[in-house]
Amino acid sequence: MAVIKTHKVVDHIVETLYKYGVRHVFGIPGDAINDLMDAIRRHGKVEFIQVRHEETGAFAASAQAKLTGKLAVCVGTAGGGAIHLLNGLYDAKLDHAPVLAITGQLPRSDIGNHSHQEINSSALFSDVAVFNQTLFSSDSAPEIIQQACNSALIEKGVAHIALPADVATEQVEANIRCHPVAGTETGSTKPLASTLNNALSLIEQAEKVVVLAGIGAISARQQLLTLLKKCNAPFIRSLKAKVLLPDEHEYSLGGLGLLGTGPSLEAIENCDLLIMLGTDFPYKEYYPKNAKVIQVDKDIRHIGRRCPVDVSIVGEVSEVLDQLVVDLTQKDNDSFLTECRHQKMKWSKEQGKKENLQDTPIKPQLLARSVGELANKDAIFLCDTGTVTAWVARHLPVTEQQLFTLSGNLATMAFSMAGAIGAQLKFPERQVIALIGDGGFSMLMQDFITAVNRKLPIKVIIFNNAKLGLIQLEQESSGYPDYKTSLKNPDFAEFARLCGGKGWSVSRPEQLVDALKEAFTSTDACVLDVHVDPDELVMPPKLELSQAVNYSIAKAKEFLNSND
Repeated sequence: MAVIKTHKVVDHIVETLYKYGVRHVFGIPGDAINDLMDAIRRHGKVEFIQVRHEETGAFAASAQAKLTGKLAVCVGTAGGGAIHLLNGLYDAKLDHAPVLAITGQLPRSDIGNHSHQEINSSALFSDVAVFNQTLFSSDSAPEIIQQACNSALIEKGVAHIALPADVATEQVEANIRCHPVAGTETGSTKPLASTLNNALSLIEQAEKVVVLAGIGAISARQQLLTLLKKCNAPFIRSLKAKVLLPDEHEYSLGGLGLLGTGPSLEAIENCDLLIMLGTDFPYKEYYPKNAKVIQVDKDIRHIGRRCPVDVSIVGEVSEVLDQLVVDLTQKDNDSFLTECRHQKMKWSKEQGKKENLQDTPIKPQLLARSVGELANKDAIFLCDTGTVTAWVARHLPVTEQQLFTLSGNLATMAFSMAGAIGAQLKFPERQVIALIGDGGFSMLMQDFITAVNRKLPIKVIIFNNAKLGLIQLEQESSGYPDYKTSLKNPDFAEFARLCGGKGWSVSRPEQLVDALKEAFTSTDACVLDVHVDPDELVMPPKLELSQAVNYSIAKAKEFLNSND
């Protein structure tokens, strides 16, 4: 009788992760995951990346998943370690990134007895995870582990497994086969001919077509260009899809929304047909009021939830456009596109003036533009949340060869530097640049030492305005005076040097280019602490009267309070 070879549950977990292409596991060791840690050590082909805060680990995993579409993994021990993962996991959930979180749990006999460090992990992760199970038995472990990985990939979300300490060391068969799925692969999409005909009919009737595309259209760049040319349509992108077409492209009007451009807003307001491709742009107030709408998205849940849709097509954007553009006839009238280009030229001229100002303090627009112009052709940008998002959205040039991501739908601070750690590990040969405000950097700045210790040459560019600038703007635009948004910061450049990396503090525009070049050519982890103008306002593409009035009232209140 043949002897069945067995190994521990934790060994099976690590080997399964390896088969799914996982090479990094982010987290902090802890007693409830000691067995998992030792399994990773013994496996040797999956590397544990020790961070200083589990939130950093979850952000790093989320960034890897966003940039690749492949499974990424973070871990936390029982109690606080598991809880610390949540912010990064919600970031992954809301941006549809496949992340697996494994958390330690008490031995089964202690669960439910209010034991030390006991939390109800099933309840805790119930909202964030598409798959959420506790491994109560070694017999079910192989199936549950595979289901967790597949669920994260197929549903593009977070999967969670709680691992009781006693189950971790139980034995399972060593040769159980697992069947990884590829998260980006789907079957052929063939919309009904009647649906395509309805879409073609709307396009044929329209005179002012606008295409709004998101990250779901990234793989359809060539088909998108054909659509734009045949329809004489201007292109508007979501922020996450900044790499789809450069903002300087002849068809591009830039982004939409508060951080978008004036020409994009005007085009949306005046179009008679909006074609939405792979986007779930969340701000309903920016959709057209009277135009017809065609929406293409592979997720049926996205169809029609932001605005009424006249023709809906569920499927991969690239496959749908392959079929749609074949039967499109070239539109002769390009007057709408010409007017949009004229508006964009005026807008770009005004923005260009701000990007070239050599004033002191340094203008954030100049910093964003300079970073983009000096970055490598295949650089990876990670943007944080705050006023930095506005400067990056409008003024950072990004090309198709580069990668760009941010905390899109959660819009949480502290994502970008932590995400840069994950990105640099995944793409060791590429330049990785984190763009972050002083508020966001100071939240998780301790993990800069993680980059130093791992010899990761990430470049952290701090837009330092010594305050929570976006919060101040939101307070004042609501008619409130600025309250508790100022920040007294340490010397971030000196901090970087104390960690063993390199740091520069830049306060004058004539220093900026040389400092960026030095940082970008360094093989060390670098922090460039750039003191930008704290009074530079993030202006919406179209200023409403109520916003201007509320801002004036808030400033008057600040003046009166300062003279009390």
